[in-house]
Amino acid sequence: MIEEAVNGNLDLVLLEPTMIGLARILADKLDFDSKRLKETLSLLHDVSSDFQTSPGQAAEVLTGDPDDDLILECAVAAGVGVLVSGDRKHLLPIGKHGGVRILAPQTFLAELRAA
Repeated sequence: MIEEAVNGNLDLVLLEPTMIGLARILADKLDFDSKRLKETLSLLHDVSSDFQTSPGQAAEVLTGDPDDDLILECAVAAGVGVLVSGDRKHLLPIGKHGGVRILAPQTFLAELRAA
């Protein structure tokens, strides 16, 4: 999807809670050193069209996971059309909320290429 954003085929909106989670996973689980982590996050910011911070109020309880509820709330607040997620347990089963469709990466890319 990064390539699609670079090519101008989609507008990538970064959500603060997903970026925090990504940084944690890259550092803790994939052993990115601080330089590589900073470069990766910088690249994402460079190709993104917007950055949505966490809303001030508590997120509506929908998914069974407070972190995923926050991500969904940020996506709604940002006014995105699609939230792309691989979370089969909490986010994908919701399907759609607040005008935001929740799609698996493969489904989203297939739709993008078919358009």
